[in-house]
Amino acid sequence: MPTSIIASEIIRFDPPLPDKIAAAAGLPLGVDDKLFISLDGGAPGVEHDTYLVGSTTSRETMSYQVRPLDRPAIYCFFGGRFAAALEREGEAAMFAFASGELARLFGNDIRKRMLPLAATAWRHDPWSRGSYSFALPGHADDRAVLAAPVDDRLFFAGEACSPNFFSTAHGAWMSGVTAAEAALASLSVAAGGR
Repeated sequence: MPTSIIASEIIRFDPPLPDKIAAAAGLPLGVDDKLFISLDGGAPGVEHDTYLVGSTTSRETMSYQVRPLDRPAIYCFFGGRFAAALEREGEAAMFAFASGELARLFGNDIRKRMLPLAATAWRHDPWSRGSYSFALPGHADDRAVLAAPVDDRLFFAGEACSPNFFSTAHGAWMSGVTAAEAALASLSVAAGGR
């Protein structure tokens, strides 16, 4: 479960685990959303797998991966307060914003070739309440506290538990492997080393 759910005690531990709750509170979730757009035809003068930034002078911007893996699509990435605001307005507002930036980058003709496919809204998902963790100032060590097993019976994993690859899918996977190995070792010890 995400740190936001642990910290807010939506799901409770019995017996209570105040160290885990405090560690999760020190590792809140940020917002990083994605919008996926279908693209009929290419973008003028753009090769596949081109990465662009909508604006270098505004915090309210998106970055774009155009024709990823030569697919007829544009992946849009945006975060922070801007993403939270667009989430409140909905997918249509996300697409309208992206369309405007892409029209400035490629010319207005590109609008006719784009359709929204899907978007994320992590902050408004009641079971995540954000995208990935960040450490509040002075709380980087909370990752180790969160990752530590409880009595070799309860094991924690996820990107927030990763000391070096937090905020990434591979960090979540690697911490999952570490937790699974620790759980297996614990079972082996409990079974008498068989």
